[in-house]
Amino acid sequence: MSDVFAALGIGLHTLFSWPNILIPMLGTVLAMVVSFLPGIGAASLAAVMVVVTLGWAPEQVLLLFGALTGGATFMGSVTAILFGIPGNAASSVTLIDGYPMAQAGRARSALAAAATASALGSIFGVLVLIALLPVIRPVLLQIGPLERAALAIWGLATIISVIKGSALRALAVSGLGLVLAMAGSDPATSQPRWNFGQIALSEGLRPEVMLLGLFTLSEVLSWRGRQGLRPALRAGQSGDSAAAGVLAVWRHRALVLRAGVIGTVIGMIPGVGGTVAGFVAYGQTVQTARGDRSGFGKGDVRGVIGPEAAVDAKDGGSLLPVLALGLPGSEGGVFLLTVLAIHGFVPGAAMLGPDLGLSFTLILALLISNLLTSVLGLALVPALARLTRLPIERIALPVLVVGLVTVVQLNGFIADLYVAVGFAMLGYLFRRLDWPRVPFVIAFVLGPSLETNLTLVDQLHAVGRLELGARPLALAIFGLTLVSLVWMLLSARTPQAAPRRAPGHPADRAAAVVLGLGVAVLALVAMTGGIAYSGYARAICLATLAVLVAVALIRPLIADPAEPLVEPLVPRAHRLPLALLAAFPVATVCIGLPGATGLLVLLWLAPWARGRRDRLIAPVLATLACAAVALYLDRVAVLDLPTPLVFALPVGTR
Repeated sequence: MSDVFAALGIGLHTLFSWPNILIPMLGTVLAMVVSFLPGIGAASLAAVMVVVTLGWAPEQVLLLFGALTGGATFMGSVTAILFGIPGNAASSVTLIDGYPMAQAGRARSALAAAATASALGSIFGVLVLIALLPVIRPVLLQIGPLERAALAIWGLATIISVIKGSALRALAVSGLGLVLAMAGSDPATSQPRWNFGQIALSEGLRPEVMLLGLFTLSEVLSWRGRQGLRPALRAGQSGDSAAAGVLAVWRHRALVLRAGVIGTVIGMIPGVGGTVAGFVAYGQTVQTARGDRSGFGKGDVRGVIGPEAAVDAKDGGSLLPVLALGLPGSEGGVFLLTVLAIHGFVPGAAMLGPDLGLSFTLILALLISNLLTSVLGLALVPALARLTRLPIERIALPVLVVGLVTVVQLNGFIADLYVAVGFAMLGYLFRRLDWPRVPFVIAFVLGPSLETNLTLVDQLHAVGRLELGARPLALAIFGLTLVSLVWMLLSARTPQAAPRRAPGHPADRAAAVVLGLGVAVLALVAMTGGIAYSGYARAICLATLAVLVAVALIRPLIADPAEPLVEPLVPRAHRLPLALLAAFPVATVCIGLPGATGLLVLLWLAPWARGRRDRLIAPVLATLACAAVALYLDRVAVLDLPTPLVFALPVGTR
């Protein structure tokens, strides 16, 4: 024990010595700024900083990466609360109740509650990490694919908690998420499946591209023609304040503790990540809530507190497998392991023995970064809340351009543009038809983990290396999942208001038919595609197709199916943005990223300048500026984009 306190002293001395203390502070601010931009996130920043820090001292590198891990988590939730756009996959669960709170005029309370819960969750996770470091290695070695599969199933079970409205719609989008998550290659045979010959799709549809399309791009499409992010404050909401959010966390301190335990435990399991922790915590928050539960999904502050505490507690727990076993629990863990390898650190006995002081340096940097993020977040609550009054139509175009360029910048593949635009159209359809998006995200993010680990379980069991009944931790997780499902199904639920449209509307049927045809094509490919398509893949396709058929055939339960929508499916103000977005990938292939970006801006602004010559100056200048930025990314930045088709056209010669 004296060795542990001595190592803790070394870590404290390294952290608070000059100028080392500046590194986590600057890293935190940098991570907060970058994470505020939807879709970029901590992974992209960490990839850049791996190269930047090659010549740094090991202690300084650990201080920086600890800060990057802690600073990125909370700010992703800010965009989810204010704009309905999650900054990362883990913050998509905060959107469920945080965004409705902001729309109802309670943005300050939501932001303050998220910041406070984040701070408390991170403190809990780090304290548990410090306590378990000396003894955790043997425990982590007992965690295998069966336990990870059980956790993925537990996470999928939370879909029941977030269903609002038609259960068939939720099941349909969940199945669709599982199907699309399987694109890429089979985890057992590594044979390509559903990639249609595209090398860029060999690793599947990336979650960051999905989030950019489903939330960011689809949300921006609906901004045109709107004057603000939300209506004026409703009556009775004048008490919205940062203090109200902090007090809400104090009133629900037992929830913070439960969510902290969930986040820390799930964070310890390699390959699971914060998204599972957030959704499992949300499900448990709904299930254990006292009193009226009808407010969940509509702006219940408990739906913000639980996930935020779990996601930040996960950061501390996720360092355990990295330091003890060299196994990453997230993308950030991959970059951290890369940094450790570059600087000669070997996870395992060394990091828990002679180099324990350096391990504490990393842990303390994570803690101070989380605390600094929450303090800055609370201080910025009034300023951030005012962002909800932005003239949204004016910033729609910059956000759209940044989102599209970010899609290309993430991996350098034009194919990602088609994927992002496809998800944007899907997200827009879900939004207009009142189909839930959150079950889709849960299934899409957890699907690969579930399939991969089920495949490993099957292989290990086939060779006699795994006895399903001899894994007490897995059995405990399955038991908790079963209890959660039974509890949710049997609990008395307050009747909810009727949905905007009753199930069985012609628009629902048309959407189900279109999506069903797509799934039917994938199912046909799976049935005739050989060993690349496992029984799991075929079963999920057929089950999803069956649910979509049920949605298409269901008769209305409340309203007359002939009743028209209150407004057109695609309002006039949204038609131009939809057309420009759909044409952008094709334009990029034909005339290059700079030309496509400039054309998008010019056509977007053309109606605004119509009829006045003096108003053409602003669109032209904006077009040139955006084209210049895209030209830099296309020609100077490290992007391997194909040559535009226009340059490949034959040129006449004399």
